[in-house]
Amino acid sequence: MNIKLKKYSEVKDIIIAWLGISLCFTLVLGGYNLFSKSLVQNFSIVNLLVLLGVSLIVTGTSFILHELAHKYTAIHFGAKAQFIKWSKSLLISIAVAFLVGFVFVAPGAVYIFGKRLNLKENGLVSLAGPAINIIMAFIFMGLGLLGLPALIVSYGVFINFWIAGFNLLPFGPLDGKKIFLWNPAVWVITMAIPVLFIFVL
Repeated sequence: MNIKLKKYSEVKDIIIAWLGISLCFTLVLGGYNLFSKSLVQNFSIVNLLVLLGVSLIVTGTSFILHELAHKYTAIHFGAKAQFIKWSKSLLISIAVAFLVGFVFVAPGAVYIFGKRLNLKENGLVSLAGPAINIIMAFIFMGLGLLGLPALIVSYGVFINFWIAGFNLLPFGPLDGKKIFLWNPAVWVITMAIPVLFIFVL
């Protein structure tokens, strides 16, 4: 794959992806989708801006740390790595969030160059992102006990578990497939955590 690594381009791609995913979570968690009564009956520009601000703060940690975890784990194993946004996928994610109220977390990916990672290394690189999100979710829970506003805590917990769970799906280019191929037991244990907190608790 002939892609030049340009730091300024990577920063721009991360910022655009961060803004897009933040908008997606704002639309979904605020109930601002095409088939929601909130879109018309309860719409408030002030509320929308507040939710967007909270989403930007939370996604600024959850999404960016997720991608940086992939990148620097790959660098640790001797490879080069860079985040590259997927413009079409990001637009589709925003459209899906608005139309059906679902966050499709696929704004781009960390591409690895310079060294062919073995199965375990590739699995660990893939695991690093979701693992950071799971840790961040628990950190937000702890901060909630210390008095962090409930809205930020709820967004922090949900967004981090959602990003982890979505990326752990064992399909296509998602992290879960590479983790499962390396170690199915690790995948099951890791996947169980966001599933438990999102759908059970």
